Amino acid sequence: MPPIEFKNQLKSLETNIYMIFIILFLVSILPLIGCSNKTEEPEKVIAVQLTTAHPASELSNLSFSGNIVPRVESQLSFRVAGRIIKRLVDTGASITKNQALAQLDDTPFRLSIQEATAELHQAQSTLTRLQRDLQRNRSLVNIGAISRSDLDSLENLYQNTQAQVNAAQSRLDRAQNDLSYTTLRSPAVGTIAEVQAESGQVVSAGTPIFKLAQNGENEVQIDVPESQINEIKIDQPVSIKLLSLSDHTFTGHVREIATVADPNSRTYRVRISISNLPAAAKLGMTATVHFLNKNVDQQIILPIGALFQKGQQTAVWILPHGAKNLQLRPVKLSKINTETITVANGIQVGEQIVTAGVHRLDSKMSVKAWDGRLP
Repeated sequence: MPPIEFKNQLKSLETNIYMIFIILFLVSILPLIGCSNKTEEPEKVIAVQLTTAHPASELSNLSFSGNIVPRVESQLSFRVAGRIIKRLVDTGASITKNQALAQLDDTPFRLSIQEATAELHQAQSTLTRLQRDLQRNRSLVNIGAISRSDLDSLENLYQNTQAQVNAAQSRLDRAQNDLSYTTLRSPAVGTIAEVQAESGQVVSAGTPIFKLAQNGENEVQIDVPESQINEIKIDQPVSIKLLSLSDHTFTGHVREIATVADPNSRTYRVRISISNLPAAAKLGMTATVHFLNKNVDQQIILPIGALFQKGQQTAVWILPHGAKNLQLRPVKLSKINTETITVANGIQVGEQIVTAGVHRLDSKMSVKAWDGRLP
């Protein structure tokens, strides 16, 4: 091969190698160029549950639903056992004092009277005979016909028979009383609220037969949960509205607060006395009771979930308005309940407080208010 042609081929090979190197270089830097154009990942923002701080005086305006009940409600029952043969009144009946309500079968009681009467007559007859013998023997002792010891024995027998007469008389009186108890009578004027037994039923003494709502002052009865019972006091004023008389507002005051919670509902029964209840308000009507606390109180009530506690230090997480990061604010508590805490100082009215998951947060996190939607 001539030298000139070899040189040309060598020069062409060098040019091709150079172009291949340029292409490989450009391919290697393309991914870097693409990465430089990508946007940075957005900062992760955590949604937190917030509540606005309100003064305790606003949250203590409590409202409860209840119903009208009689102030005095009695369970009526027979004082003796037996079989009911008559029920003379129904639920809702208005009754008078001493009115007959129900009747037991009195046959066993009449037989008991006959038996007690016979025992009494027998004891009285024996007593009369001993009385004559005692009078006669006393005169014989004076003339020495009988001994003094025989007279003493006769006197003891007379005294024992006298006691038997008294016992027989007591059994007769009791049998007569039991006969009178076979008729159940009303102890007062009122309304039969409930019938709890029927004719033909055999009942024991004390078994409830009727529930009597006695006439007089009626009240409103409500059930208050244990988390709020301490906010209610005796004689505390209330306002009352009836569902059937919604245009009228009645006034009342707390008359009675149960000291023991109901074992099933875990609520405390409260009785509200009403001074101006109209006749149109019937027993059982639905009523709404409002407790108005007019005391100025700048303490803050928060859910128990807002409390952040580390050792002896108590605090809450605050989200300042317009901020994305939380602040841990030390607070002083005045009361802790099962569901709420009362903050004496450290929080201002209107501030936003985190109420859930407080021990998983820190001040470096970016947060926002939870809108209630699941992710």
